[in-house]
Amino acid sequence: MNINNFEQIDISTRHLKFDSLKKYGIRNNLRDIYDGLFRRPFYKMYYNNFFKNQNYQIDLTLPEKGMSTLTRRRLLNRYINLKNKNILNLGCGNAFDYHLWFNFEPKSIYGVDILNYNKSWKIVEDYTKKNIITKVKFEQVDILNIQENFLYDVIVSDAVFEHCKDFQKVAVKCNKLLKIGGFLYSSYGGPLWYTWAGDHFSGRDKDQNGYNHLLLNSLDYQEYFKKNVKDINYELNQGGGGGILVQYDLFSKLSGNDYIKIFSECGFQVLNVIVEIDMKALKILKNNKDLEDRLRNLNLSLDFENFYLKTHIIYLKKIRDI
Repeated sequence: MNINNFEQIDISTRHLKFDSLKKYGIRNNLRDIYDGLFRRPFYKMYYNNFFKNQNYQIDLTLPEKGMSTLTRRRLLNRYINLKNKNILNLGCGNAFDYHLWFNFEPKSIYGVDILNYNKSWKIVEDYTKKNIITKVKFEQVDILNIQENFLYDVIVSDAVFEHCKDFQKVAVKCNKLLKIGGFLYSSYGGPLWYTWAGDHFSGRDKDQNGYNHLLLNSLDYQEYFKKNVKDINYELNQGGGGGILVQYDLFSKLSGNDYIKIFSECGFQVLNVIVEIDMKALKILKNNKDLEDRLRNLNLSLDFENFYLKTHIIYLKKIRDI
């Protein structure tokens, strides 16, 4: 697969309807209540000190998908009342999850993405003009090229930071775009680079190949990629963009410790870190001693637990300009 100017292809969703996503649903609400009352308190005890060698405080450890999107935003709203606030959304995608933001009545949301979702953005814009007081604006732009003539109250981002080649520059940019005392919420990983399918590609043929991005040399990895990559339609709609991400090497290639260190260096106070375990990675490593030995022999200067640390869900406060 060879894609030129992939940023210009409109990859707006074709199978979801923005209007139909407005209703959160009884099932989702019951799940959130159950999670809050039972599952998360249980996980807090059961997985206490599960990750022992991260150089930062972990406030909660969960299995993957252990906290709904709405719950994450409710937690952000506890740190800063989102009503009448200006939000910058990095990597907004289709923006079809904006109903969840509208619940908190922000003043404005400026959504940016490096990819083209113009059809979806127009649907959201048209909806808000008729139904919502929150002003929305969308732009296809690289994070590092966002104009700095306005400071935001809040920056939010999901599934983006793991794809920033120079994350240090991105963290600096976030500092420059955020007010002193403003908040940054982000989830990134799903998975982080060093865990199973950290390249969002390895393992799509066989589970035991999920660490090929770490274990194979450059030539063997290229052959593995050529053998398993599919057409552009599959990669964009079913493959999670893995083929494109690999072809353009869109990865930060950082560990959990690396992200926290960079945030701290770039003027942010870490308020809350929730991590997710990659349960598939844990199972595969437990049942495959040869694979475990190969990973240990890589001498990557990082603890073995990074091979099953999947996601960060993080809340930060800007405490100084840099």
